[in-house]
Amino acid sequence: MNKNNILIPAQEVPILREAEVVVAGGGIAGLAAAIASARCGAKTLLIERYGCLGGTVSGVPMKWVGGYNATIHGGIMAELIDKLRQADGIIREFYNENVSGYMVGMYIDIFKAVALKMLEDAGAELLLHTLITDVVSEGREITGLVVENKSGRQVILGKRFIDATGDGDVAARAGAAYWKGDEESGKMQAMTHYGPVLEGVDNEVLLDYMLKYKDKYPEEIVEWSTDLPRFSFAGFSRLLKDSREKGIIHMNYDCIWISGEIGTNRVTIDGSFIPFVDGTNVLDLTYAETESIKQITSFVSFIRQNFPGFENSHRKDRGGFSIGVRETRRVMGEYLLTEEDILQGKKFLDGIGCNCTPMDIHSSRGHQSWTQVKTYDIPYRCLISATIDNLFMAGRCISATHKALASIRFIPCCVITGQAAGTAAALTAKRNVSLKKLDTNKLLTELKKQGAILKASNV
Repeated sequence: MNKNNILIPAQEVPILREAEVVVAGGGIAGLAAAIASARCGAKTLLIERYGCLGGTVSGVPMKWVGGYNATIHGGIMAELIDKLRQADGIIREFYNENVSGYMVGMYIDIFKAVALKMLEDAGAELLLHTLITDVVSEGREITGLVVENKSGRQVILGKRFIDATGDGDVAARAGAAYWKGDEESGKMQAMTHYGPVLEGVDNEVLLDYMLKYKDKYPEEIVEWSTDLPRFSFAGFSRLLKDSREKGIIHMNYDCIWISGEIGTNRVTIDGSFIPFVDGTNVLDLTYAETESIKQITSFVSFIRQNFPGFENSHRKDRGGFSIGVRETRRVMGEYLLTEEDILQGKKFLDGIGCNCTPMDIHSSRGHQSWTQVKTYDIPYRCLISATIDNLFMAGRCISATHKALASIRFIPCCVITGQAAGTAAALTAKRNVSLKKLDTNKLLTELKKQGAILKASNV
């Protein structure tokens, strides 16, 4: 032992489970991957560190599916939306040109139930409250995942592994090549905790005030929409600066979003904003979580003190249990999806699905930038590790540049990459075919059978 490290004795670890396909991470991408794999007949195990499925959806909670387009996003994504509608799990839907598709608001408790039933009906096994801490490897292949939970330490064996952790945790522990953050600066997009919903608001009074404010200070409103009965405004830098100087608010940026609907007494305000942090560093995560709590508390005080209509308001929701991380590791695949591919609407022979959501970047200055894109394909090669022979990626850790990630990290695209990774994992495991030698025509045929849309009808 030295002052910086200690030696932990070797330990014989029990094998808890063995599966053909092991999915790491029960977020929206991992959920789709596990469902697809099990439906293809592979013995599938999904491992999730929290007590429910959904990841960012359930934890932040990200109640909105942003940029959903039924002509582009099919398969499990479309099925999930349909099942939520049938279960009265949709709060409301409306078209938002900023995200080139529909915003679909979900009741999180109903989403959790629908997600669980889809997984169980598919026949996949689930392991909750389990953290992946290491991998067991032989050469360029992973043979097992080391996990820890209330029962202690165990090993999960498998043939194919899908990293849907968001942060590329399995890939990193296996020694896979990856990038992190912006290619030049290394900085990652800011983290956010979803803002609270306030009830008891007089929305007619609020809207009247905001329209007058916009007329008086047009340069302060950076985004606004009054497609009644819905309305939303973003900006108010003067008010924020004044409140910050008075110590009313605890935040370091100059923009706030407020949205609501006439005829209701509810509004949603945007969440916290934590720049210059690394979601793979526990000290940064701890800071981000605590800072986020302080920001959201001061948000509510700021709103109530500066905007009429909030005199009788109160918080409706209980908030999430984890901060939302937009960007960390992106694992090197057989192809690197770039912003040029996205802006050009590039098509690929091995395209496993398509996407149209914009490149949405939350910068260190507290601003949000939107770059509209053409409908583009996501190639299968972005889902397979270039350095680990039996590892797939799904969700925001697929092989993409910093700016390309800003588009593929949206929920619909994460489901698409998850479904494709799960299907490919099952096909390669059952046929004993390497990831790189999989006949992509057979993969695409199978995805079409599952209702995936490989070519958008509007392009």
